[in-house]
Amino acid sequence: MLCGRFCIEAPHDRLIRNYLPTRLVVHSVGPSDVGVETGNRLFNLIELMRIESNDDKPGASAALNSLSSVLFTLTLRAASKSKAPPAGLLALASQPRLAPAISAMFEHPARAWNISDLAELCNMSRATFMRTFKEKVGHSAGELLQDIRMNLAANELKKSSMTVEAVSELVGYQSVSGFRKVFAQRMGVTAGHWRRLAHKNRQNFKA
Repeated sequence: MLCGRFCIEAPHDRLIRNYLPTRLVVHSVGPSDVGVETGNRLFNLIELMRIESNDDKPGASAALNSLSSVLFTLTLRAASKSKAPPAGLLALASQPRLAPAISAMFEHPARAWNISDLAELCNMSRATFMRTFKEKVGHSAGELLQDIRMNLAANELKKSSMTVEAVSELVGYQSVSGFRKVFAQRMGVTAGHWRRLAHKNRQNFKA
């Protein structure tokens, strides 16, 4: 048995927690709906990880860390190709029609997107887009857009050169007070408190 863990720092941990399943089971051998090719890759990768974990050779730890990232990627790929992928970003593999809206929000988060714009990108009616998005992703398009914006804002607030006002405008908010309210709701702390924590952590890391 191989056991391990991934440590993902805030704010990116929120996207993992909110848009990926809490439990994910993928079979590399035996009855599986991920396909023979993907299953074989997973099986061979796990075997290589087992060999590296049992060896006491130089660089084994570094190799395991790198292979773990590959394992995570292949597991997500396999899950997305299953017949019934779990709700969240993995489910988009079975709904390529939603991909243009997802890509647009990630690439241009500051744009004043509305449901009509996003539905048009996917060649869907508003009603069909909203229903399909909620069903497959587990959140509304507006909620995903807010999370993308707040993740970007949290990263920018780590920079001492960026004021809260500048960050607010960067992520598409005309009202600073509106931005502060949404940030506190989605991140659990105020923008100012987040900045102070990031600065403190940076100083501790340098020390």
